[in-house]
Amino acid sequence: MKVKSFYLPQLHNGEHAAFHEESLEQLHRADPAQLNVTEEVATYGNAVNEQKLTMDVFAASELSPESARRDRRRDLACSAFKAYLKVYANDEDSVLSEAAERLLFVVRKSALDVGNPIHLGLVKETVTINSLLRNLEPFGADIERIGATGRLNELAAANRSFEELQIERNLEKAGKHSGNVKAARVVTDAAYTSVMERINAQALLQGDEIFDAFIRKQNVVVDKYAAIAAQRRGNAKKQKVEKSNNE
Repeated sequence: MKVKSFYLPQLHNGEHAAFHEESLEQLHRADPAQLNVTEEVATYGNAVNEQKLTMDVFAASELSPESARRDRRRDLACSAFKAYLKVYANDEDSVLSEAAERLLFVVRKSALDVGNPIHLGLVKETVTINSLLRNLEPFGADIERIGATGRLNELAAANRSFEELQIERNLEKAGKHSGNVKAARVVTDAAYTSVMERINAQALLQGDEIFDAFIRKQNVVVDKYAAIAAQRRGNAKKQKVEKSNNE
């Protein structure tokens, strides 16, 4: 009996962190000293903690009252801009209605035209609005023609205000701890592999029930996350097929 091998890079960041936290917990429950991996587990524990700190730096900022206020401001600005275009799209003056329709076409090609912008998520909404602003640049004449410059400027200012707050927060976090999530994952995976390879080798040589008991429990953890990854791949494949059938 041995700990099953598992391709860890396939896990998303949250899943990856949870897998290692559960694995580390299993090791501590089994007692690293009895498994004769005290040093390896200490190294692994440090790597898991370092990865957590690194991920915290780049995690989405908490929705504080200030960030919530700025987010509401840009949501309202976005809704107002879209509503303004729709009013002019129905104008009796064909010059104005056609200008508004050209602008609406650009908006509809973006992810903002899905209803409430907040459903996009904070980071994605920032990126999407910035992309929309760039795509609207060639339509300056149409924007001026229907008098939408002020509303568009308000949307740009509101989005920039929110983005600046997030950058400020990330810099503040980075001052406490910096790093690269991808690099931290590699170190954690290597430490995990080192522990499990040593346990597998000792289990093969000694055949002790202490090792077998740990391996059985750890394989449950491995199977759990392998199933999560497999389900995600299956859902992605299903959505791809459904999208293809609907086209």
